[in-house]
Amino acid sequence: MPQFDEEDSNDTFKILIATDNHLGYLEKDPIRGHDSFNTFEEILQIADAEKVDFVLLGGDLFHHNRPSRSCLYQTMRMLRHHCFGNRPSKVWIASDQSVNFPDEFATANYLDENMNVSIPIFSIHGNHDDPSGVGNLCALHLLSISGMVNYFGASSSVEDVVVQPILMQKGDNRLALYGLGNIREERLHRQWRAGRVTFMRPEPDENGAHSEWLDTFNLFVFHQNRARHGPTSHIPEEFLDSFLDLVFWGHEHECRITPEDYQNFAVTQPGSSVATSLSQGEAEAKHVGLLRINKNREYRLDKIRLRTVRPFQFTSVSLGRVESLRPSDHESTQSYLEGVVESLIERARVDWEEQQQEAYQLNDLRSTDMPLPLIRIRVDYSGGFEKFNPQQFGYKFIDRVANPKDMLMFQKLHPDERSNRRATDLISDVSIAIPERLDNLKVEDLVSEMLSHDLTILPESGLEEAVMSLVEKNDKDAIRNFVTKTVSLTKNNISDLTEDQLSEEYIKRKVAEVKESSQQQDSLSSLQTSNNSPGSISNNTPALQTPQESQNRAVANRTAPITRTSRDTDDDIAIIPTSTAKTPMRRRRETSGASTQDSIRKKRRQVEEDDDEDYSEVNQNQPSSSSRARGKRAAVSSSRPSQQDSTFSSQASYVISDSGDENHGLNTDSRITPKPSLTTYSETLSVQATPTTQERRRRVLPSASQPRKR
Repeated sequence: MPQFDEEDSNDTFKILIATDNHLGYLEKDPIRGHDSFNTFEEILQIADAEKVDFVLLGGDLFHHNRPSRSCLYQTMRMLRHHCFGNRPSKVWIASDQSVNFPDEFATANYLDENMNVSIPIFSIHGNHDDPSGVGNLCALHLLSISGMVNYFGASSSVEDVVVQPILMQKGDNRLALYGLGNIREERLHRQWRAGRVTFMRPEPDENGAHSEWLDTFNLFVFHQNRARHGPTSHIPEEFLDSFLDLVFWGHEHECRITPEDYQNFAVTQPGSSVATSLSQGEAEAKHVGLLRINKNREYRLDKIRLRTVRPFQFTSVSLGRVESLRPSDHESTQSYLEGVVESLIERARVDWEEQQQEAYQLNDLRSTDMPLPLIRIRVDYSGGFEKFNPQQFGYKFIDRVANPKDMLMFQKLHPDERSNRRATDLISDVSIAIPERLDNLKVEDLVSEMLSHDLTILPESGLEEAVMSLVEKNDKDAIRNFVTKTVSLTKNNISDLTEDQLSEEYIKRKVAEVKESSQQQDSLSSLQTSNNSPGSISNNTPALQTPQESQNRAVANRTAPITRTSRDTDDDIAIIPTSTAKTPMRRRRETSGASTQDSIRKKRRQVEEDDDEDYSEVNQNQPSSSSRARGKRAAVSSSRPSQQDSTFSSQASYVISDSGDENHGLNTDSRITPKPSLTTYSETLSVQATPTTQERRRRVLPSASQPRKR
């Protein structure tokens, strides 16, 4: 971590970071139902006491994809009580807010003239509260539209992921806040490896104007697996761009908040604020972080221990290693485990007192009496010992422990051995207790194994996603919509033939073509994205450009001469984002009026017509239309340009208009007439064609200067 130099608070960002609050977890439990709300309110109290510039949440604010009305009510009550007020903010946003917050209002809540917000909250979504269902909405959309939370980081496409920064300035200090909400691990891993994750970056023009943005501190928050659960079920640190300064990692519940250096950036993992599983990682002390960033791109992260977190003690016991125990003596075994529980309760009491001393000292304190602790004992009963009913064992501690029914977890196999077992074998193993089987089984593993066989009509990957939407998001229409869409597509691709002409072989062949066509669609999408070439559209307005990383400089040097254009705009806010530059292949398709996909469809229909004419000639020895169609598609795919050295992400540019006003406060009357700029750095193609005027108009994104609805 760079050495932090304490400077004027007017130039230092002060941010409270927290993640995985899981509001509504076990809300109907009479003992643990208020744990998530109590801790989240403590986090808001700390933010108020420290007078932070804003609170940054790393996803999973809610535990359920569709939180209950009671959960939403309590959440909105706390946000209104602690975050609304008249304290002015010294932070202004320079980027295009219609891109950062793509809703009807298109502005941060604390910059809305109709609202008084003293503590802004910026949040991305996690895997528990991600958008789904009709309208692709989530609970954060409700909080955002009501002006309580600034929801950002939702990618509009999972095929081409573009990460747009929120450019902030406080005094002479500048911050680029990047956010990416949760995307399914395997999909995002595949897109990152294919170089289809793009980070938009500020860049200067050839005159070097606005050079002060070259020293922007880059903070990235996202919500994905950090621990390796499979070949593609996590995001390695190597995928992240080296231009980042600090990565705020959500989703992982274990608290590793102290920044860990990795190459050119550091990673902080605050962990969850409430225990949602009785695992060893959840037993660690819970913290939030107070992040300070000065104008020299130096930062300091102070960890703050939370006071209201319910104490949790975890331990492992191997009965075979206890000399005084015999497999035939069941009473002595239970008595021994009762003693272990007593010792853990006493240890929880000691840790609670230590927690109260280390926690942030708030003036508005509630009762400091220790709540009932969580206890989990992993019992290895190998060596002839027999397991017993854990619920009956827990009745003795029903008034002393918060989870008396599941304190004990029996196991025989080593965890490493169990992790290598198939999901179906684990769920059907009657020798393992049901709670233990559920603790060690992941729904995605079971679904993936059950759907690993080749299906006849339904694509396996699509069905797996539909099942996961049903299980994780309670989307009851996911499977029905998927099956209806797939069957309808299959029917449309089967020619109108009589029952006598239809045969099982013909139907299977046509169904196989539909499945293959769906895979070819993904392949074509990859082809279009991989052919994105570097280029830019500039104007007389000064632009900002950060020096490219060593891995991108070679690509930047190969860019074609920039093409200039102009556009009349109204007066409004400062930043105009750029969109991805179109490749020569895309331009050829636009000018000719026919795409590669259209050509493939025409050829495929021609092949099918020829095949239908010859359908009655059964004895002729000719290749099937499926084989010929595959040959034609393969010929098209083989014509794609060769890909350059693989990279994991690309970077694009912003244009910042010059207001000509030294006072960058919230209330300004300066007239700003920005002009759009378009630049994308990609490492998959070194050829750049000069676009026509008509194409440039099509590529310009709307700026924030357009009138916004109120």
